[in-house]
Amino acid sequence: MKKIFLILLMIFAVGTLAACNSEDDVLRVGMDLSYPPFETVDDEGNPTGISVTLAEEFGKFLGREVEIVDLPFGTLITELNANTIDVIIGSMSITEERALSVDFSDPYFNFPLVSLVNKEFYDDNEVETKEDILTIEGVRFVGPKTFAPLDIARDLANNPVIREVDDVNAAVLEVVSGTSDVFLMSISNAAGHHLANPDTTEILLDPVALSPIGMAFRKGNEDLVEKANEFIAGLESEGVYDILRNLYNDDIAANIPGETLNVYLQEIIDEE
Repeated sequence: MKKIFLILLMIFAVGTLAACNSEDDVLRVGMDLSYPPFETVDDEGNPTGISVTLAEEFGKFLGREVEIVDLPFGTLITELNANTIDVIIGSMSITEERALSVDFSDPYFNFPLVSLVNKEFYDDNEVETKEDILTIEGVRFVGPKTFAPLDIARDLANNPVIREVDDVNAAVLEVVSGTSDVFLMSISNAAGHHLANPDTTEILLDPVALSPIGMAFRKGNEDLVEKANEFIAGLESEGVYDILRNLYNDDIAANIPGETLNVYLQEIIDEE
């Protein structure tokens, strides 16, 4: 009887260990699936986009299955530190403030930050360059709370008025309605919102800055950060950027005419 009990105990222990190992093999990747072409869903509701494919390639590099966890952007760092997810791969800008809470990888994209401008303000002030916007006194800049580009406006603009709202849609509505003048945002998002509001907005493609985008990990996870940096260092030479180009260049060009993935690789790769 004792032998049977020991055998059953061993079987239970092996099964439990196997289940734990299976869970450990899953890389839980957090992102907000609201931002095509980087983070979105297909017609059947499956995660897709540039960040999704990048996460899948990172999983292959690690030899781990990938689970995409859809979370509101503003909760990603909180959920990372609560161990709900293992990594954020979701167009997150590397900032000093965020680096107090997470460890970032090296950047794998640089997002050009451009200006979505209220059309009346654009026409009345004869805006042609970013310098025009930054030198006009009292320009009303809008963005979601804790949105990194608002710090650029605070630092570079001439006595700006900073308006913080709850989310991206609220910020766009402010520009559309003329309650605010300028929304600094990534080029892909700005282009999409201008196409949706062509009569009330203009897009100024002269970049105010390049915003470095990296993976975010819990503090102290040095091994995974090191592996991420090794993966990122080989994105061009190992053909991962080419995979992204082949899959998404048409989507990028549809949103930003004439552009390809390389618009996000400025100062990331050497271009002849």
